Amino acid sequence: MYARFCLQVLCKRPAFRRVVARNSTSFPTGFTLFPKFLDAQEQRILLTSALCRLDALESKRVRKLQKQHRLVHPPSNEASTEDLFLPENCYTFQKGHYDNVIRDYREMHLTSWRESEIPGLAQILNRLYTLCPSGNTQTHILHLASTGEILPHTDNPNSSGTWILAVSLGATRVLHLEGTSAATPPKIDVPLMSGSVYLQRDDVRYHWKHAVVHPHPSPDHINGQRVSIIIRVCFEPPSPSSSLNVVQDRKEP
Repeated sequence: MYARFCLQVLCKRPAFRRVVARNSTSFPTGFTLFPKFLDAQEQRILLTSALCRLDALESKRVRKLQKQHRLVHPPSNEASTEDLFLPENCYTFQKGHYDNVIRDYREMHLTSWRESEIPGLAQILNRLYTLCPSGNTQTHILHLASTGEILPHTDNPNSSGTWILAVSLGATRVLHLEGTSAATPPKIDVPLMSGSVYLQRDDVRYHWKHAVVHPHPSPDHINGQRVSIIIRVCFEPPSPSSSLNVVQDRKEP
């Protein structure tokens, strides 16, 4: 119901109509959207796995609270992705990120998924990795509270790789893209529905501000929680010799 309402509201926004009414040429160079990459069952498997990994980092008190809630409200096999989230008092959300870009969130860097413990997970991950432009990747899980958001920013080319792949699970948010050119910057809103995947690479990461914001207040003024699974290429800083060459090139007339 909430997802349908979000879609209805978004379709009234000029930027969103521009996205859904045209093909991928409406997107900036380096941006690709896969709107229905995961089906409902795949979303449940991946979201359950991600939440379990995050929950393992919680304090003993919070894990006990989570266990008590699940005993009283056992999850259904047919539950929607939004129904898989516990009440927000069962999680420990951070108010602000060190760079002040992310608000009301939990996060972790993931070294392994333990695919053997969850049937179907390995196949889902294999499909996701086919979208990656290259290997040598790292994975980050980001859980936003109902009030959580990512403020407008551009990525730093000196501290990040050339591409990023993100899976959306849970409540809808909007990816707001805004060009940083001196002329009137173009603006595009992209709906991030649950099960969608997007790829950002090169120019769109460094020359377009991007933010993940709420689409619109829901009918009861409560936005849902969401998890993003972010796969990025590992950043490889230039070697000292290549850095020296760059400096020397700049000194030439």
